[in-house]
This record gives sequence, C-alpha cells and structure tokens, in this order.
Amino acid sequence: MATSLRWVTASLGGRLEGVPSSDLIGGDKGFRRPGYAISVEPGLTFRRGHSALTVGVPVAVYRNRTRSYADKINGGHGDAAFADYLLIVGFSRLF
Repeated sequence: MATSLRWVTASLGGRLEGVPSSDLIGGDKGFRRPGYAISVEPGLTFRRGHSALTVGVPVAVYRNRTRSYADKINGGHGDAAFADYLLIVGFSRLF
C-alpha cells in the first residue's frame, strides 16, 4: 500500500526472504544456514525535482530456521541468526 502527498510517499508492504534448505538444481551437500523471515516493511520516499530518496525499515514478525542437509544427517537442528530489523536506503535520479 502507498499514499502520496506532494513530495513524500508513505508505504507499507510485506517482505519474505531467506535461504532454502535444498537447491533447485544441483546438490544439497554444501554448507548453509537455511531459514526464512517474514517482515512488515514501512517506508518513505522523498522526491525533489528528478531525484528520489527511499527509506524502508522491514521489521521481522516471524522467523523460521529450517533444517540443513547436515542437520538432517546428524539428527540435529542448527542455530540461526536473524536480524530484528533492517535499514534499506535507496537513491534514484531521472536523467
């Protein structure tokens, strides 16, 4: 969702990101710490002339550390390290 007022746009969206436990193509035996996070992402875009500055802060609301290939062989379940939030900044210029 987004709404604009003159030179600023406020937005709210969702984000799903992560690392799969299995490859789509190739082997699964490489090292990885699989899992995913679901986040709510509020953001602001500031526009002036032909330039725009975008700031987004996705805040994690759900995290899941899935089992890797090594975890499945050893019968364990590894650790995870998920960020509580991120700061994403972007700049664009129309030429």
